[in-house]
Amino acid sequence: MTGGSRGIGAATSRELAARGYRVAVNYFSNREAADHVVKLIEADSGEAFAVQADVYDPGQAAALLERSVIDGRLDVLVCNAGARFIPTPVPDLAWDDFKRKVTDELASVYTLTQQALTVMSAQGQGRIVYVSSAVADGPPAAGMAAHGTAKAALNTFARFVAYEAGPLGIKVNVVAPGFVRTEASAGMPQEFQQRIVKRTPLGRVAEPEDVARSIAMLVGDDASFVTGSVLTVDGGHGLARP
Repeated sequence: MTGGSRGIGAATSRELAARGYRVAVNYFSNREAADHVVKLIEADSGEAFAVQADVYDPGQAAALLERSVIDGRLDVLVCNAGARFIPTPVPDLAWDDFKRKVTDELASVYTLTQQALTVMSAQGQGRIVYVSSAVADGPPAAGMAAHGTAKAALNTFARFVAYEAGPLGIKVNVVAPGFVRTEASAGMPQEFQQRIVKRTPLGRVAEPEDVARSIAMLVGDDASFVTGSVLTVDGGHGLARP
């Protein structure tokens, strides 16, 4: 579970552990947060361990995958770590910043995907889930071009991986949340969140657990004939029109 120490990653780590998976909780710099997630999982009789790695670095990503394989098996890979960005309108967006966001988004999953396919194909089965964003479907506001383009590229990459991995017994899907109430989004103005709620048929913004349960569904037996799909988790917000 990359980016598994906070927000959606922490909720997903706990959800998967509750369903019987032994979870590798990846973190970049905050060991304390990762250890806290592990302790919560163990307190609920689950199994987990913290693993430090910079998933943007191919060498560290490969080492992370190797340490996450237990007894030669890897049943699930969830790629949640995403490249951070500063919302910037296109006229003010430097090419290097745009390129970095798109490149980092794919770099965070590429080596992990390659390594996971090798392990999973040898065992004849596996599940991969990428955490994307509903922003890939279109701009919710100015300044999101780099983020939306990066996530759209991730969605497309996932479809190609799903096509090639299907014959190997590996299912590959994407979860694309809308606005999620996390530590990272805590600074968003309440007025902004209220506007989202008003345009969301289910009447609230998403919590990390909403996304975690969607990921758990995709890696479970109930989704055994689902691959190459992008599951939007936004309470129907994308159905609305301005």
